Amino acid sequence: MRITDLKASIVETDIPWDSQDASRGKMQGAVVQIFTDANITGTYFAWERLSTRRGLADTLIYAVKPFLLGKNPFDRELIWQTLSSWSRKGLPMIGAGAIDVCLWDIAGKAFGVPVYQLLGGYREKMRVYASTTTLGKPADYADVAKQLCAQGYTAMKLHVKGKPAWDIEACQAARAAAPDIDIMLDASGHYDRRQALQVGREIEKLNFRWYESPLDDNDIEGQTELARLLDISIAGAEYLYECNPAHFAPYIAGHVVDIVRTDARRGITPAKKIADMCAGFHMNCELHSWGSIIGQAANLHVMAAIPNCEFFEQAVPLERFEVCAKDHFTIDSEGYVHVPVRPGMGVELDWDEIDKRTVYRT
Repeated sequence: MRITDLKASIVETDIPWDSQDASRGKMQGAVVQIFTDANITGTYFAWERLSTRRGLADTLIYAVKPFLLGKNPFDRELIWQTLSSWSRKGLPMIGAGAIDVCLWDIAGKAFGVPVYQLLGGYREKMRVYASTTTLGKPADYADVAKQLCAQGYTAMKLHVKGKPAWDIEACQAARAAAPDIDIMLDASGHYDRRQALQVGREIEKLNFRWYESPLDDNDIEGQTELARLLDISIAGAEYLYECNPAHFAPYIAGHVVDIVRTDARRGITPAKKIADMCAGFHMNCELHSWGSIIGQAANLHVMAAIPNCEFFEQAVPLERFEVCAKDHFTIDSEGYVHVPVRPGMGVELDWDEIDKRTVYRT
């Protein structure tokens, strides 16, 4: 089998570029397809802030496509290693990730199995936590917590403003409204060391499950000390955007954090490597799974192939994140989502909706 073509286009999504400032506009997404001489097509729908530039689609077509043409789509390691090295030359890792996911989609379809079985199937469902956007005021977190519990979620994660007093009030409101579920806090790297310790001590009192990205990922010394001072598990390394396993090694081997965060949207190949590295050090790897339905599926397939991950992250409200999708991940009566069973990524896009939203074609 050989790669015969690559196509990429840019579409509008309904996701605000900045959840705290809707006037800054909405994210755009890149729809990427890799075609083969076996009439098997791999598809990915990537969105992130970086994909708001049509340059991502142009880069894939004018730089990546000539490299891919004629390649064996099963040579995923060769292709990922090459494209990963191009990150130093300006290729966003969401671009390299889009190619990698497409290749895994092709492989699954070629062998007639879902991707998680190619990776080494471990389970068929994952417990879900609902992941909020940043809400308007602290009391809003209580309302959302009650709504999520009523919908069957057994865990939730809060995104906040990065202002300690405001954030602590939001955490208190959520816990008071939902005393029996697991709650996590994602600070998105907004705190300095003093603030991170202050907030961490407060959410320990509230029995939060983990404390995510309290500090900038580059502050290795600060995160190491914070993990020593707090009993709550510290999750981090999510903002190592290149998703190169070598960059995660100091965080894992040095136990800088208690839980490593990574994302298969930047490549299933490196995400699985990082998760396996974590397992070797008896650490959990909790994958990030915001994004399109295929981005969610990519992470879910990796989760289903490893033993050291507890949760599937589901961004809410769901409707905005499942735009251009015919399939949806819905929680069952026990608070789990089930892994797609169709070959490849196992989810289907709504091509009519994509056509309506397309703003640029290569």
